[in-house]
Amino acid sequence: MWPQPFSPDGDGYDDELSIEITIRSDAPISEWSILIREPVYPHLPFYERSGEGEVPSVIVWDGIGTAGEVVQSAMDYPITVTVGNTDGEIVVFECAVQVDVLVRREAGGVLRVIVPAIIFGPNIGDFSGLEPEVMENNDRVLRRIAEILNRFGEYSILVEGHANPVTPPGTALRAEEETGSPRMLGLQPLSETRARTVLEYLVGLGVEQERLSSVGMGGTRVLVAFEDRDYWWQNRRVEFILIR
Repeated sequence: MWPQPFSPDGDGYDDELSIEITIRSDAPISEWSILIREPVYPHLPFYERSGEGEVPSVIVWDGIGTAGEVVQSAMDYPITVTVGNTDGEIVVFECAVQVDVLVRREAGGVLRVIVPAIIFGPNIGDFSGLEPEVMENNDRVLRRIAEILNRFGEYSILVEGHANPVTPPGTALRAEEETGSPRMLGLQPLSETRARTVLEYLVGLGVEQERLSSVGMGGTRVLVAFEDRDYWWQNRRVEFILIR
């Protein structure tokens, strides 16, 4: 499977993933399938393809899901390949594809990086209390982000923190969740602190502080509707907006 990491951002480099499949069987192959799942529990199906007869020697994927959505930056997507023959034998192979940090170009020359893979402590704005392997992954992702940002030295960078609302929209409780109260840390100040934490970490990795600014967006600009609970993880993210 190559390339790893996979970078389907439309720049003409590593935009397609090639999955090479080699099967040895005494009986003819009757059917096969490939299932790529969402990277976060409950790992719902993201992309599916299947067929009858011989398996293609190479399956090429462009990073687009069955419903038309694009893979998320710096996430690992589980892959299951299943092959069956006419004798009723079934072989299952599992692995994962690692997605690179994706830089997407928007109207007006703005570049945006959306990363849901940075993990913070529960209801806190920094990395304290995280398991070592979680922090190791944070460090890996942030080092890759720093490397990419330093390629765009002529751009200033706005770091946006985004949080996920867990109360129904349009209610008094939702308003309290956003701004906070004596009994609840609000999403807006929480996301602001998280954005600042990321900014300071990037400075420590060699990104010039003069290029960086940060803001907390709270839960005011969600990517996933309140009803789609299984996809709430996409709302908990850090965005990097590169402006020339």
